[in-house]
Amino acid sequence: MIKKILLFRTDRIGDLLFTCPTILTLKNHVNDCKLILVTSEKNYKYAKSFRFIDEVLLFPKRGLLNKFRFLINLYKLKFDRIFIFDGKDRSIITSIFLRSKNKVAKIVNKKQAFFCKLFKIKFSYDLLGKDLNDLHEKLLNYSGIDKQISNFQFLKHKDDNGFSSKIPLDNYIQVHLDEKWFSSTYIKSYKDISPSYEEFSNFIKILSDKKNVLITTGLEKNNIIEQLELNSTSQPSKNIFINNIKENIVIVNNLTLLDIESVLRKTKTIITCHGGVTQAAASLNVKIIDIVEQSKEDLCKRYSLYIKNYYSVYRDKFSIIKNRILQLI
Repeated sequence: MIKKILLFRTDRIGDLLFTCPTILTLKNHVNDCKLILVTSEKNYKYAKSFRFIDEVLLFPKRGLLNKFRFLINLYKLKFDRIFIFDGKDRSIITSIFLRSKNKVAKIVNKKQAFFCKLFKIKFSYDLLGKDLNDLHEKLLNYSGIDKQISNFQFLKHKDDNGFSSKIPLDNYIQVHLDEKWFSSTYIKSYKDISPSYEEFSNFIKILSDKKNVLITTGLEKNNIIEQLELNSTSQPSKNIFINNIKENIVIVNNLTLLDIESVLRKTKTIITCHGGVTQAAASLNVKIIDIVEQSKEDLCKRYSLYIKNYYSVYRDKFSIIKNRILQLI
């Protein structure tokens, strides 16, 4: 008989990527299981690209009627196990009404602990600075699975969509210049990096003397990327530009997550602000230079303690952090 296992991961793509080794461990050690993942709008589409996840459900964001229908549809199913990996109130409350004798949850506060005790959900606290993989192993153990989490290089076994074949470089240093580099498009309380065009151009020129350089963008374009595109000598395809500083500097914009996976397969070192790209790079064994907010170091550590080829740099003015980055290249 097929064992249905329900997983809650209703947060961001980086959180989903981090949890994939745990999900694969489940898949490999529970015979005849069907993994059903509940996601948010942020990670729903991407989650469907993983073959080891059998079904992906979108948690309704709005409307009591939509949420009620969602709950009723889940109630019709009987689950062998339920895992609440996201630590969200909505996931814990939803699980209360679902049929399973084996429910485990990551929790973040005493209110959640109260509900879990009341409704017989085994739980473990998410503690800052502690490796989240240790917490996930606890949850597996609570559900009767005494296995260490492995499969950290899971993206290596995923299909490549071939996007990187369009890029006229390989073995490059990748600079992921997304919205997190700029206070105007990221968390205002974090130290502002915001390099000027001149600072960034000089920086990538130095990098290009060492190795090929690929610059990728995030969800939003910025003035630096726009200027680099304008100052390009050629455009091999719609979103690929060869810069005029040196021919071994290439800019790529409007990447999907599957495109980023493909690009990372040829990356030797990535410079990025902590996020989902960090987790993807870790799975492909890329050297990571991760720019993190010092006041949130313990928060970031939970997601990076397991990564071997990892170096962190505290957020600061670009004129300061560029020297630290260059030392790590």
